[in-house]
Amino acid sequence: MSRRHLTLSRYLAVFQWQSRAVLGRHLSVYLRNWHTAALPPLLEPIILLLAFGFGLGAFIPNFAWRGQSISYLAYLAPGMLAYTAFMTAFFQALFAAYIRMHYQKTWEGQLITQVRLEHVVWGELLWAATLGTAYALIVTLVLAGFTLVGWLDLNWTGALLALPLLFLASLAFATLGLLFTAIVPSIDHMNIPFFLVIMPLGFASSTYFPMEGDSPWTLAWLTLNPLHHLAEGTRLVLVNGEISIHLAAAFGLFVLMILILVPIDYRLLRRRVLGEG
Repeated sequence: MSRRHLTLSRYLAVFQWQSRAVLGRHLSVYLRNWHTAALPPLLEPIILLLAFGFGLGAFIPNFAWRGQSISYLAYLAPGMLAYTAFMTAFFQALFAAYIRMHYQKTWEGQLITQVRLEHVVWGELLWAATLGTAYALIVTLVLAGFTLVGWLDLNWTGALLALPLLFLASLAFATLGLLFTAIVPSIDHMNIPFFLVIMPLGFASSTYFPMEGDSPWTLAWLTLNPLHHLAEGTRLVLVNGEISIHLAAAFGLFVLMILILVPIDYRLLRRRVLGEG
């Protein structure tokens, strides 16, 4: 089989039953402790909205964004949606996948069945994307509750349109997390990509404060940063009800990330798990 057909088959493995079986296995394990596992994503947005939206927001009565004055809480809420999808998917593909691969030996058990490594990879990616979307949905419900009590004034007409994009975003960020899972020497080294790459990316992407500037470096960062486009695109939908170019840019960058990183993840994990080049 040619290299092109091999690469294509690894993409198409996402649609095969083995990948869904790996996803179903992770879901079954999660549902055993769903009541405790779902508590953090429910409490975190409430705590952050209260602490930053009301606490810090009280010191910023007239928050300027794109030439209009909005509450800081209204600015923060969409950014939290993007940040939640990003962090949840990346965390699952980094820490949780590594534990299943290295300590629990879950991957070894799956690979002695009809499941191949590409199915394990896609199962991990799909699970991280599913959990990232589910947690983003929980944040959406919390924001809807804030809207009902009059603390937020958001436009919900196109909010549901953001959920498929949040799934794609979670899938793309999961490919990045799995890349680090494949290359870190041990779990002790995971703090390096988490604090030196992921945390700065999460905060410097128009999630908690606007990213502006005229320098070529700033413009390049904003243009190529998918999380920035996701946060701004979601914010324009929820605040102004506007479908913007940011959503299209985010979609294109997420697809590009998946197309580039999936074969790289597979190749590195094949070397690490199976000892093959």
